Amino acid sequence: MTIQPEFSHTVAVDSLIPDKPRAARFAATDAECAALARRFDLQSLSGLTADLTVTRLSDGNIIKIEGNFSAEVVQTCVVSLQGVPAEIRAHLDTYFTEDGKEGFDEDLPADAGMEDEFPDTVMQNGQLDLGELVAQYLALELDPYPRAPGVSLAAQLAGTGGEQPNRPFQALKKLKADEDE
Repeated sequence: MTIQPEFSHTVAVDSLIPDKPRAARFAATDAECAALARRFDLQSLSGLTADLTVTRLSDGNIIKIEGNFSAEVVQTCVVSLQGVPAEIRAHLDTYFTEDGKEGFDEDLPADAGMEDEFPDTVMQNGQLDLGELVAQYLALELDPYPRAPGVSLAAQLAGTGGEQPNRPFQALKKLKADEDE
């Protein structure tokens, strides 16, 4: 099964020469940013750029990808639902084997079955998708619980500042009193 990522910039693995780094600089279009914003449940995403270096190491089977990426995002506050703007600037440094395995997970048994459940979207058909790699690292950089400045969960739970605090069991107490009569 081939999955077409929203932000795709591929490099043919066969074209990488050992110990000869290849620079890859690219930016997401407005349509790609909009698609990624939907994927990551963002209010908006803009200015996604990447400056990476791809190197096949001298042993020939390991590919190193290193570089920086940046983007401007607006996430939804988990308390007030207001927009929370953030500027993301991050570094990535990872390795792939030529058969598409990221990192060096010797701890996983060969029959773990992860390939079937989660198909590889970065390495497919001899192509290394640097755009999808950047998108996945961007997802890791997003704040899982964004909050707007000055917003407090305690203040939201206490109500809007009225005389009576919000007491949900008051309604049950009234129902019980009506029932006893």
